[in-house]
This record gives sequence, C-alpha cells and structure tokens, in this order.
Amino acid sequence: MRGNLSEEEYMKELLQGTNWNISIDQLKTAIRSNLNRPIPGTMKIVGELKGNYQLILLSDYVREWMEYIETRNEDLRIFDKKIFSYDIGTTKSEVQTFETVLEQTGIVADETLFIDDYEKNIKNAEKVGIHGIVFENAEQLRKTLSSKYNLLQVENEYSGEDR
Repeated sequence: MRGNLSEEEYMKELLQGTNWNISIDQLKTAIRSNLNRPIPGTMKIVGELKGNYQLILLSDYVREWMEYIETRNEDLRIFDKKIFSYDIGTTKSEVQTFETVLEQTGIVADETLFIDDYEKNIKNAEKVGIHGIVFENAEQLRKTLSSKYNLLQVENEYSGEDR
C-alpha cells in the first residue's frame, strides 16, 4: 500500500505463510467485489458537505485497487483532492501521513475533520491536531456531524407529523 509492491507481489506475499486454498486471481476477484460495495447513506452525506467544505479522500489501497474503483464509481469525482498511500509512501497507520496531507493541501489541522473506520488512524490524525470521527455507519456519522460539529441536520425518521 506504500507503493513498493505491485498488486501481484502483494498478493504473493499475503498468501505466503497461509494455508488458504485460493489462487491469486480468486483473491483479486474477492477483494474487488468488496471494494465496489458502497456503504448505504455515506455518499449522501458527502454530497451535503460538498460546496461548503473542501473534501479530500485519503486512501490506503494498492494502485490497482484504486484504478479499479475509479473506473466503476463516479461518486469519487465529488472529492476535491485524492491522496493515496501508494503515492506518498506512507499509510494512515503512520502520523507522517497526516503531516504530508497537511503539507500537500495547505489545510489547517485544527480546521480539519478526518473520518475513518479505524480508531488508530483517527488517533494518528489527532496527533497532528486534526479532529476525528470513528466511522461506524451513516446514521452515526450524520448524528456526530450534527451534534458535535453542527455541520448537518439529523434526518427525521418520520416524514409528516411529529410522533
């Protein structure tokens, strides 16, 4: 994911030391099927933030995975900038990644909100002054963006009269 290995080399290393009965091609197919599975509600939230905030995608994927995703997912065009671990040589599990993002984008750490599904990555962003939300699902994200940061309105479960 740091750009040192091709996907093929990564798969070979991954499979070494396992006794998985799977070929590299089967593993690639399984990974790609999971990469192309959107999380319900998240792109709606991103769309609501677009225009009011700079949206930056920071991703830890191998180059071939990102190329695959980008050819099948037009939603990614919503981001103002995309930064990939294979281009910067570090991953979100390293504090240096967030220093690099701040440097490359010119954004201010204290005015930045990082959303990720791994708490370790959030903690690394916080070490350089970036605020963070551990992502669980779209509903939780919307509530946190609304209650803690006053960025979005919480959607009413009920349409029509109040209950």
